[in-house]
Amino acid sequence: MFMEERQKDIVRRLNETGRIIVSEIQEIYGVSADCARRDLRELERKGLLRRTHGGALPAEPKGIYPEKTYTPKDLPEVRMNYLIVAKKALEYIGQQEVVYITTSSVGYYMALNIPDSLQVTVLTNSVTIADVLRKKECCKVIFLGGEMSSRGHCHDYYTVRMVKNIRIDKAFLSHTAFSLDFGASIHDSAGVEFGKAVMESSTMNIGVYPSEKIGKTSIHSVCKASDYDLLITDADASQDFLTQAEEMGLVCDVADEKED
Repeated sequence: MFMEERQKDIVRRLNETGRIIVSEIQEIYGVSADCARRDLRELERKGLLRRTHGGALPAEPKGIYPEKTYTPKDLPEVRMNYLIVAKKALEYIGQQEVVYITTSSVGYYMALNIPDSLQVTVLTNSVTIADVLRKKECCKVIFLGGEMSSRGHCHDYYTVRMVKNIRIDKAFLSHTAFSLDFGASIHDSAGVEFGKAVMESSTMNIGVYPSEKIGKTSIHSVCKASDYDLLITDADASQDFLTQAEEMGLVCDVADEKED
């Protein structure tokens, strides 16, 4: 089989199954690991797939705007990449710490999975996440209030003023998109000042970005990539992204499903 035929067939299989790994390419086409990786690099360059740790995923379009009243509780099923990242993030919370948890789906999964043995004070500006946390005896909850959006979030002037008066040990943040050149970005400019205020009040800022958000950009920049002390993502993140992040000094912790 010629190279072009092999690469075309790799894309076909990938689109049918949703994922392909280097060892599969070796076995199916009788090629070396280096040859398989070269095929994936070439196909990624053409925009036909997205390379990951040890394999590839189908190419994805730019993220879409969320529904106006969407909350993480509305998800029809658990998003495994998000859950894996959330559980990895929980490993960084120490006893008696004060932490901010993002309003995103990752934050929701973090709230659901906080162990009963972990005594922690959690700041949140999400009604949905606050409702989860209020049922956990191990958690003290500080709700950052203000004028509420249709999605149950607060991030107006009053919310910003409140968070500026609280010392935070660690902030776990996630936004619509994250790229190394544009940093963290969101669709709605109303959340920019709040995001910046959280990071200024926190001793350690941790980005929690599932691979679906990596390498994409939205409209309004919240922070530079280098503003994070740590980035947590999953094993489906592009290998090129992880290499470039390491080269620019961004510390990454890649959560593996096997660790779950």
